[in-house]
Amino acid sequence: MRLVIDGAFDLVRLKLDALPDGIYQPVPGLPVRRAKRADGTMSRWAAMEPVVEGLGVRTALDVGANAGYFPIMLGRRGVAAVALEAEPKYARTAATAVRRNRLTNVAIMELELRPDTVGLLPAADCTLVLSVWHHLVRLQGLETATALLRDVWARTGKVMFFDTGEDEMPAEFGLPAMVPSPDAWLGTYLRETCSGGRVEYLGRHRAFDAAGLPTDRALFAVLREQP
Repeated sequence: MRLVIDGAFDLVRLKLDALPDGIYQPVPGLPVRRAKRADGTMSRWAAMEPVVEGLGVRTALDVGANAGYFPIMLGRRGVAAVALEAEPKYARTAATAVRRNRLTNVAIMELELRPDTVGLLPAADCTLVLSVWHHLVRLQGLETATALLRDVWARTGKVMFFDTGEDEMPAEFGLPAMVPSPDAWLGTYLRETCSGGRVEYLGRHRAFDAAGLPTDRALFAVLREQP
């Protein structure tokens, strides 16, 4: 009976938390209409999954996990994952999704990534930093965002996946000019920030700008060079 009641409360909370924009990611097990960012989310996973498999990833950390799609997909293939999410409603949605998928190897960590909290992050074979770096720049500045990314990379054993808002983002985000192109600038930035990493380009994938209009963004894998 308790499980039935908990499930009913989960569905009510899920519907409330999905207002007004719905759920961005096509998370398995959630009874919602097609997610707004379904295509780009699934194409990113299709590009990342072979890398995860090829490297034998066993643990993962998703920084800015939103509704938990990537930790759940990792958990379903046997990778123990932590979903880091600062927004309470997204963290609740991710927790509901984990329960509905009956996963015991995925945990939700409701926490804002800042210089005073980055030390709490676990080390993992694989880290995901997707569509979050531009928010770190906007809220904490480029220097701090770079230091945080460097700290996340230091906790990464095998591969870090990265994408971010590019020159489609408005001026208030404070992003640097990505010249001669976002692909080239970001590739150089990742090589300079992630010491001992080899940067691989995984194509461009559907995303949305700050106004909700469709765009696309470069996805990168930064692979730890083995000694």
